[in-house]
Amino acid sequence: MPTSRLSNALQTMSIGLIAVILGACQQTPLSFTPTQAPSLANFDTQPNLPQVGNIYLPNEQPFIDVTPNGVTLPYQLQRTTRATQNLSNRMSLVAISPTIPFDNPDILQVAFQEKARSLALTQADACLETFETRVTLHSINISLTCPASANYLYQLLIQFWQPDAFSESAAIDIDNIRRQLKLNKHLNAFSGAEIDKVWRDKLLGTAHPYNKNINNQALFDSLSLSELSRLQQNTFAQANWQLFLPNHAQTEFDIKQSLSQWPTRINTHSSSHLINTQQPPQSRTLYLIDAPGSVQTQVRIGYALDDKHLSAQDMPLACRSLAALLGRSFSGRLYYDLREKRGLTYGIYGQCANAPLSTSIKFYGSTAIEHTGAFVVGILDHLKLLASTPASEGELAALKTYLIGEALLTQDNPNLSETQFIHQQVLGLAPQSIQAINLKLQALSPNQLMQLAQQAFYGEPLIILRGDVAKISADLSAKLPGWQLEEVKVND
Repeated sequence: MPTSRLSNALQTMSIGLIAVILGACQQTPLSFTPTQAPSLANFDTQPNLPQVGNIYLPNEQPFIDVTPNGVTLPYQLQRTTRATQNLSNRMSLVAISPTIPFDNPDILQVAFQEKARSLALTQADACLETFETRVTLHSINISLTCPASANYLYQLLIQFWQPDAFSESAAIDIDNIRRQLKLNKHLNAFSGAEIDKVWRDKLLGTAHPYNKNINNQALFDSLSLSELSRLQQNTFAQANWQLFLPNHAQTEFDIKQSLSQWPTRINTHSSSHLINTQQPPQSRTLYLIDAPGSVQTQVRIGYALDDKHLSAQDMPLACRSLAALLGRSFSGRLYYDLREKRGLTYGIYGQCANAPLSTSIKFYGSTAIEHTGAFVVGILDHLKLLASTPASEGELAALKTYLIGEALLTQDNPNLSETQFIHQQVLGLAPQSIQAINLKLQALSPNQLMQLAQQAFYGEPLIILRGDVAKISADLSAKLPGWQLEEVKVND
């Protein structure tokens, strides 16, 4: 009996102890992190270290136009200036629309990938397994890298733009295309990428073509082969074309043969392109996407840049330099202060998005619930500091080294170099304009950088958060008293 009573007593004590622990866990309030003044790294170099001269970008372009004089071609022929020793040839066929964005290029990207898979299975051609596609709203680049002749690679690539590429007899699995498009939507929602959709909606407005021309959920559901074929042909008719050849393939490429394979343009009905690029004004409103139970808060903060405050030449310079100074990962101001010094995040980054119809700068990262208010205020404080106090000469020198070094590495990578060149074509940047921007970067002074920040960070920033609204709202209201909190839902 005593043993039984002891066992019952121990059981009662265990239950009570568990109840106390559970009660304590449930009642422990969140302790929110206080704000701090910005902290900057010291970029002063020791005088006894060897002096390294400035690095400069070479003036030569990575590609040159080799379209023969007196010959009318449906494409512009570009050849790389780099001497390649590879056994494989790389060829790219690029559709470009600088002024009007393509309709539903995200659908075409998935469709081209499905067609490449189908062709690789039916033709048993290893070259098709190297198929790549890189798509933006203003460019569609398809490429192959294979030890085959330039004309053979061209023949494979041009198949994707033939009028019958997506016909009923083309053996294309339209159901799989629809499934992949809808799967991408669900993956974005699961991963939290939906915050970037809200970012674009609030930054540009829902009527902006950069929001209207992608993520067409109704078309994802109803897409048929005939609709896909019509989309492909409308895109073909809208595009300007460029064909990229490797350095040594220019002499062996048979232009006359390529012209005989160029698609015959069919009659297409293009919708009227009334472009509305007016962007909504920003106010002191902090937009919240509720994610109940989330253990972290995703943060997006930034500005839409406009030509009212920045010249056409200063726009790309300001976008690149400010994004890098604050958000270039390990050596950026935000990473140094908010991660290294204060431990508020695992990473905070800057992004410059420079496109024909919109240029914007965005800083993004994630933080724990208890750090949310301090993290947001920390980013805003650094934006204000950059626009009010000149950077040191050492920090500016490090920024220039980073940007020029990044450009040199891009030029040294054939894929990145091609992508950058296409982007410059889309923006209408001539080689002289690019050289002028690089020279302005090399001559940039601390006061000039501060002026760029003042012009770029004009007005109120756009702030989007995704997290547990019930837990973070009070902290945000306390730390940002002049801001209105507004909960938003992600539109399908």
